Amino acid sequence: MRATISFGRIDGIPVGAHWSALVVVVLLGELLALNVLPAMAPGHTAATYLLAGAAGAAVFVLSLLAHEVAHAIVARRAGLGVRSITLWLLGGVSELEDQPDRPGTEIRVALVGPLVSLGLAAAFAAGGWATAAVGAEALLTAVLSWLATVNLMLGIFNLLPGTPLDGGRVLHGLVWRRTGSRERATRRAAGAGQFLGAVVAAVGVLLLVNGRLDGLWLVLVGWFLTGAAAGERVQGIMTERLTGLVAADVMRPEPYFAAGWWTVGALVDQLLEPAAPPVAVFPVVDFHGRPIGWLTLADLVAVPLDARPATAVRDVVRPLRPDGVVGVDTPAVEVLRRSVDPAGLVVTQPDGRAVGVIGIDDVRRAVELQALRTGAARTR
Repeated sequence: MRATISFGRIDGIPVGAHWSALVVVVLLGELLALNVLPAMAPGHTAATYLLAGAAGAAVFVLSLLAHEVAHAIVARRAGLGVRSITLWLLGGVSELEDQPDRPGTEIRVALVGPLVSLGLAAAFAAGGWATAAVGAEALLTAVLSWLATVNLMLGIFNLLPGTPLDGGRVLHGLVWRRTGSRERATRRAAGAGQFLGAVVAAVGVLLLVNGRLDGLWLVLVGWFLTGAAAGERVQGIMTERLTGLVAADVMRPEPYFAAGWWTVGALVDQLLEPAAPPVAVFPVVDFHGRPIGWLTLADLVAVPLDARPATAVRDVVRPLRPDGVVGVDTPAVEVLRRSVDPAGLVVTQPDGRAVGVIGIDDVRRAVELQALRTGAARTR
């Protein structure tokens, strides 16, 4: 998930928020100002409740950030790369560059986030008790008590045993340690996550049927958990099977490359020949065989008929993504993390010459071939 708003860096890790995190701030601030705080500390003006609600919601978002930063710091100390931390509608995401290579590492990285949330819950609870004991403003005590409650709920919820929750990653590490099979652990943790998501969504539906609109939030959370668990199951199994392979093992060798120095007219004539390759989208290379972009048949159609004999193919190409080129020795697992152009990832030799293409179908084929070699079950 890409961050919409950047908060800078923590310990060298880019930190930001998706626009949906702003929705959380608004919704929680409104909940505090209109419902929670007036009931816990009556007698204040609407403006005061709004300010206190906004402050409480902002501190809770910072609590989410602390949860994710804890994951990232422990991951970094374990030798794992961390690409970024992004807050969004349902919490936060720490994007790791590498997967833990040992069950113990995975368990430690997963546990630290909920432990930080539970620690914050205890700190806020202590703060609320202290302010009440010294007779401080009741509104401050109410905000601190609410922060203690939501952090406690956050910590406990994240410990539930199902991916993509932290408890699911702990379960994954424990099964991995016991069975020695990372793929088996992925299936069990993802299955638990899908079951958990279905239960949460069902509870939300029951609340809605009984007139409780807050059930809609549980339906949303359950739907997210179910979908994320299914996605992680497929991603985890693909990662496991591609481990040890490189781009050269996955690529489609000798694909069709359009010559950038040709004219559009010459390229069209070639593509209209009976023996032309059956392609609708293809990379374009320069005279030395280095990739410079990609084209579709629709792009060629858009060039006026009378301009085709004088228009070079290189002048109408679409640019490749910055990460749209990989070397032949790039680990196949890294390919899964790349943004793929419609023409696929272009695979190059060390001298920059294009020698193959990797599309999503090529990745799937490599995964299934690995399954055939090992006799493993299908990923779907």
